[in-house]
Amino acid sequence: MTALIIAVLFTLGVSAFCSLLEAMILSTSTTDIEGLKKSHSKRGIMLERFREDIEETSSAILGLNTVANTAGASVSGALAIHSFGQENMILFSTFLVLAILILSEVIPKNIGVLYRAQLLPWMIYPLHAVRTIMLPISFLCSKIVLLVAGKRQTDEVSDQEIILLAEKGEKEGNISKDESSIISGALSLDEVRVEDLMTPRTVVLAFQKDATIGEVFAEHSNIPFARLPVFNENMDDIVGMVRRRDLLKAKAEDRDQITVDELKRGIIFVPEQTSVANALKQFLKEHQQLAAVVDEFGSVVGVVTMEDVIEQIIGQEIWETDDPAVDMREFARQKQLEEQASTAKQKIASSIKQSIHPEPQGGA
Repeated sequence: MTALIIAVLFTLGVSAFCSLLEAMILSTSTTDIEGLKKSHSKRGIMLERFREDIEETSSAILGLNTVANTAGASVSGALAIHSFGQENMILFSTFLVLAILILSEVIPKNIGVLYRAQLLPWMIYPLHAVRTIMLPISFLCSKIVLLVAGKRQTDEVSDQEIILLAEKGEKEGNISKDESSIISGALSLDEVRVEDLMTPRTVVLAFQKDATIGEVFAEHSNIPFARLPVFNENMDDIVGMVRRRDLLKAKAEDRDQITVDELKRGIIFVPEQTSVANALKQFLKEHQQLAAVVDEFGSVVGVVTMEDVIEQIIGQEIWETDDPAVDMREFARQKQLEEQASTAKQKIASSIKQSIHPEPQGGA
């Protein structure tokens, strides 16, 4: 009877151990690996290698599990016949199957998934031992899998998966709504075009380079933007940009006769179809915060700022109470509609005037 108990416990124990390892390694994420590398560098590196070579790792675990179940069941069955007789084998077999299912499969696998973060530091070396012991079998199995199924594609975490994880973290209370929005906004920079963020040309405030400081402030008592484009003859000939603080400083020093051209700085140009991510890289590379946006023909269609990029990342407008509009693109659309309405009114008025006072026709 003692031998039977030892055989059953051995079978259940080895099987449970293998199930725990299998669930733990298969549910391990990149985050788990990086976290372990920070707390236990050597163990983290080992885990990363085991996870990358998952075919060989799984083959080693499943191979040991199969050997334990097969050998354990055979030995336990033989000892059970000796102890209980042939007539009680159905009852013993039912007990053993249920014990393996519950104690060696369901419970260990749940523990392996739910508590993998706590188990990983302590189970790396036992897993390494299993891989070493089962190396011949696991190596052969991994080669067969490679031959049949082909080379496994490298797992890559997509932007959409990260966004979904952020949304899940927000729902579970692990991160705030603002943090989730920032993650989603940052990952959208590759998908959003500059034309979707830019301030349209029709509402861009810009200065002619030969305008004097006195003329600028005579026409604009309040300059609402920190940086403004500077053009030569027209907006398609932008030659730089000027900072509001430089204009204010010149005005405070009574230098009304100097021109905007003397205060202007360089400006960068970005295509309207480029991604916001590329625009951000250019802003950082050139140490600039304002760019002129050009179309495929080189015509200026608007401007984009670092502030626009930040707004895309955080998911909300940044504005002050004295700004002319919160959304400059919407402001441009409203202005266009107003101009169209004004033009239509003028045409209607002209038509009515002509119908009331028709022009005299020349006679023979």
